[in-house]
Amino acid sequence: MADNHGISAERDAFNSVGVGLYRLMQNGDSKIVYLASMTAPVTYERVRAFNPDGRLASTEGPFRSVRIPSELSEALGQLRAASSRTGTGTWFSAIIAVNADGSASAEYNYEREPEWDAPVDPIAYLTDHEKFPRDEVHQPKWLQQKLAEGRARLAARER
Repeated sequence: MADNHGISAERDAFNSVGVGLYRLMQNGDSKIVYLASMTAPVTYERVRAFNPDGRLASTEGPFRSVRIPSELSEALGQLRAASSRTGTGTWFSAIIAVNADGSASAEYNYEREPEWDAPVDPIAYLTDHEKFPRDEVHQPKWLQQKLAEGRARLAARER
């Protein structure tokens, strides 16, 4: 990817994630789903392959947990960067699904606070904002609060 922003770069990055997910599918899998929450310094990600023989359960059915190769994590980071737009930033979480027939879909969360497996320091949101800035009009209230908390924590460290 020569240009790492814009629709073309976003499509290429999405295709890389989709192909990476498809390669992780095994016989009997009906679909594979990548769930991720991200800021520039912090990522929480998991992959579930749905299969009637899966040992784990969810509302979508039985699944198996899949180890995430580093190349797939890197591709997701590239997708997030390619999705960034001037003034509106990028998404905070994504659900990317690939079906056994190779079709794929994505849901991106640009507005809601992402889900994490552990508390995330507000400075992480500040770091993310520096990399993927949003005009104030495009900052949800929860993000404005996290950014203010992050700035306060940094100011306290400098004293």
